[in-house]
Amino acid sequence: MRLSEDAEKFILDLVGRHVKDIVSKAAVDVLKALLLSYGSAWESELKDTLMGLWSLRGLQFDEVGELQSALADAEKLLSEKGAVEIDVRARGDLRRREPRREKFYTTKYLYLLMRVFSGDIEIDRFRYQMQQ
Repeated sequence: MRLSEDAEKFILDLVGRHVKDIVSKAAVDVLKALLLSYGSAWESELKDTLMGLWSLRGLQFDEVGELQSALADAEKLLSEKGAVEIDVRARGDLRRREPRREKFYTTKYLYLLMRVFSGDIEIDRFRYQMQQ
């Protein structure tokens, strides 16, 4: 299998099982957030997008906490499988003299994510909410 076929199989498997496993669910949400960010995002932006997705679901405070707690394992899973690259980079901050260090998330599989999540109601609702 080519690398992209491996990634596609992994992502499709992940999407298929995400309702059973909290880490997989968080990983799928990270992929959705990266899709909404067109393939790359700083950690703070990614977490804002995740909170937006979770609020659309109407999750309770404890459910959001569980997903937040699973994010580190989800990042590790996505990184190990090559679906997402996570680097710590310098990011400019107008409130400070020096840049701050922050995680930067990227995926090489934006088009694959577009295919996998095409017609996803959560993503469509999120985009609609952002236009308001």
